[in-house]
Amino acid sequence: MTSAEVLFRFWSQFGLSAYDETSVPAQTPLPYITYETADDSFGNEVALTASLWFRDTSWETITLKANEIKEAIGRGGRMLLTDNGALWLKRGTPFAQRMSDTDDSVRRIVINYTVEIIEQ
Repeated sequence: MTSAEVLFRFWSQFGLSAYDETSVPAQTPLPYITYETADDSFGNEVALTASLWFRDTSWETITLKANEIKEAIGRGGRMLLTDNGALWLKRGTPFAQRMSDTDDSVRRIVINYTVEIIEQ
């Protein structure tokens, strides 16, 4: 699998639709996840973000989902195998940050993560 396919698979495992942030279909109902994808050279660490998007009056459900993702990445990160090696996905700092929206019913948490490219 390519790096882009591996990131899609990772973000899709949390029970929500996942989209590259540049490819969200129009009129997509919440909740869903958007994520950045990028490529670089061996050994470089790339800082990326993902966003959880929920429609709710409370932060409880979206915060639980952010914690689920935090645990899936783990303290030491998570190695995701690709056709040419692996992506070492790690928690960024700050890991999760609440964001406001012009619509008071939309809850968004931005997740910071890094990806280190490890090639064979």
